[in-house]
Amino acid sequence: MSEKKISVSQIEQARMMANLTIQLEKFCQIKDQFFSSKFKLTPAEFRCLRIIKENDAVSTKQLAKQMKLTPGRITHLLNSLEFKNLISRQIDKNDRRGIQTFITPDAVNFIDNVIKEYTKLHEEILDYLPKDKRETILDNVVLFFNAMQKWENGV
Repeated sequence: MSEKKISVSQIEQARMMANLTIQLEKFCQIKDQFFSSKFKLTPAEFRCLRIIKENDAVSTKQLAKQMKLTPGRITHLLNSLEFKNLISRQIDKNDRRGIQTFITPDAVNFIDNVIKEYTKLHEEILDYLPKDKRETILDNVVLFFNAMQKWENGV
């Protein structure tokens, strides 16, 4: 049986990738905390709202799967968002055992504004990159993201 040899440069690249992903996670947490506090939302509440808005209506089970959180944690998030009048919950017409979550009509403009501000924040971050390299960097981030998805799915 032949073993695949890993070159020293590949090992160094793997270490660099590990360090960069740790730093990226740290910066994402800092960015999310900064942004969320501006709108009096937790990072998890913000992610939850974006998922609900993208899907029009979503179940607790779907949210738990997409956010990789327990149904109990999702229920806690939904209770908080409902208290803030950002979402409403209704019994699923197709499955009376399930509950669908919706964005409230009053919250649509607020959420659109939050998403607009989130995009603006990322525009500011892009401004720190050289203009002539942005497209290449973004293309490479997409490649990295695709590789991570393949790893996650075991492909």
